[in-house]
Amino acid sequence: MSEIRFHPGDPKRKTRSVAIGPLLGGTVAAFLVAAGTVTFLGLAGAPSLVFDLVRSVDRLALREAARRGAEAFQNVGRRAEKLSRRLAADELFLARVGLMADVPLPPGFPTVLRGKTAPPAPDEMETAIADLRRRLRLFELFRRRLAALPESGRLNPLRIPSRSPVDPASAAPVAVFGPRTSDLTREDEFFPGLDLAVPAGTLVLSPAAGTVVHTGPAGRKADAAWRRLGILVVIAHDDETRTVFGHLGKTLALLGRRVKRGEPIGRVGQSGFVPAPRLRYEVRKLGDSGFLPVDPRLYILDADWITAAELGNRPPAPPDTALPPLGR
Repeated sequence: MSEIRFHPGDPKRKTRSVAIGPLLGGTVAAFLVAAGTVTFLGLAGAPSLVFDLVRSVDRLALREAARRGAEAFQNVGRRAEKLSRRLAADELFLARVGLMADVPLPPGFPTVLRGKTAPPAPDEMETAIADLRRRLRLFELFRRRLAALPESGRLNPLRIPSRSPVDPASAAPVAVFGPRTSDLTREDEFFPGLDLAVPAGTLVLSPAAGTVVHTGPAGRKADAAWRRLGILVVIAHDDETRTVFGHLGKTLALLGRRVKRGEPIGRVGQSGFVPAPRLRYEVRKLGDSGFLPVDPRLYILDADWITAAELGNRPPAPPDTALPPLGR
């Protein structure tokens, strides 16, 4: 039997005592021994615990750094992809200008993009950046080559039909240049121009300065393909370039008149064989067989109606599509 006395700090107060029996004493002693043992083991294992904690903190820091690095790579990749697409659009525009000026394109220019692609992976980033650097240099060299061309004669920008004959916002291509199956005969044919769905009465503007060399129907001597175009206007921009406008509802330019770029020459109609108001637009260049058609989308710089892939695979027009005597 043991007794523990608690003496208060105030001498006037009575002391208190607690009697501890053998069972309670053994329990308290065991508790104190266990607490001491745990404390000793904790102190003995503290360095290992601290080391593990430090390693855990380092792993968390490395994970956070890796996450931020991956986000930075993704951001750079997205910017590289965005720059690639902007550069591809500028390449296409410059290539069209070069072809209008009869300047051969460099190999692989413009770049053909394969639809929507994911940003380059981190291990592909260096290659992607090097490719962008190469394309930018090629673009700049070709731009300087075009800038050095003389602005006279066939290269006079005022006489190059480089604008849309109607507001592109109000027009939609429904038939484009190249081989196709005829809607009337169901036979293979070569479509020589561009059919635009446009509201009736829309003003048709001259795409460049020139002289009106034909107005009205094609005439009886022309073949059926030309008679189907209804009311026509043909403009000579220089000795080697003609533009044709078909399915007009009304002409506003007199034969032999000199027109300026952007000057009204007619209104969209439904003349000839056409199910709805349309504008047939053709650009023709002088060749060995006469004035043969070229893809007019190449020349319309204020509308993106042609892709880089189509530009690189332009089909040549057959000799039998030459402009008949009506517009010469």
